[in-house]
Amino acid sequence: MIQLENDFYRVTLKPEGAELTTLYDKKHEREMLWYGDPAVWKRHSPVLFPVVGRCKNYEMRYQGKTYHMPQHGFCQDAVFNIESSSETHVTFSLAASDETRAMYPFEFTFFVSYRLTDEKIEVSYLIKNEDPENPMYFSLGGHPGFLYDGPVNKQVIEFSEKENLDRVLLGPTFQFSRTVEKDYVKDGAPIHLDEHIYDHDALVFHGFKSEEVKVWNPESGRGVKVNLKGFPYVGFWSMPGACYTCVEPWYGLADYEDFNGELPEKDGIEKIEGGESFKALFTIEAL
Repeated sequence: MIQLENDFYRVTLKPEGAELTTLYDKKHEREMLWYGDPAVWKRHSPVLFPVVGRCKNYEMRYQGKTYHMPQHGFCQDAVFNIESSSETHVTFSLAASDETRAMYPFEFTFFVSYRLTDEKIEVSYLIKNEDPENPMYFSLGGHPGFLYDGPVNKQVIEFSEKENLDRVLLGPTFQFSRTVEKDYVKDGAPIHLDEHIYDHDALVFHGFKSEEVKVWNPESGRGVKVNLKGFPYVGFWSMPGACYTCVEPWYGLADYEDFNGELPEKDGIEKIEGGESFKALFTIEAL
């Protein structure tokens, strides 16, 4: 395990999955991150790459070939190398291998970095397309689970701007439906959580203006704020009845139920030209 610490936070991470495993808020003397109970959900903060969500039938097609792709990709179970580290920073890396090529036919190096910057935790991604001639297609996302401060029915999700948002609905096979739930967020009203809020899986939104979202208890003032500027999608999820919510900034989506095309045709897919790179970053802040 790797430990980072400054005046505000003490965190632990592991090379398996380049995953954040604890996030202790020293100012308010509380653990913020879900503790990974395998009877509920064994993860803490998995890294989602090269897909977000589930491909239809766990299959990804590219240039006439079909590849088996696990839900959320292969990074959450891969062992990353440690590129560099200090008291407040660590960078992990994962390069294409025979194992990844069997699932994902691209040459890449993927860097995941964590940095404590005063009162924020910065999570950044760098993807390099190591093929100088051909494009690379991918999706990318974070999935940190944050513990509630108090009971679930005291918690709200709140966007920083006055939003009017439709919810993108997931079907029974965890593919998205073309049907949406209209005005799930209306006139900037917060989303009030309860033990049944995730009975039909994640709350997923796009087209938002906000750079920040909060999951917090307005009565205590405690919770978490995530800055996801630049990310086109965000999901909120928990196992039903559990004591946490994941805030998930995404570049990309699970397949839609009617999708039968190849990877470049997938809704929300990102592209890196040959020899180029892609960067993304979000921050976490204790409230």
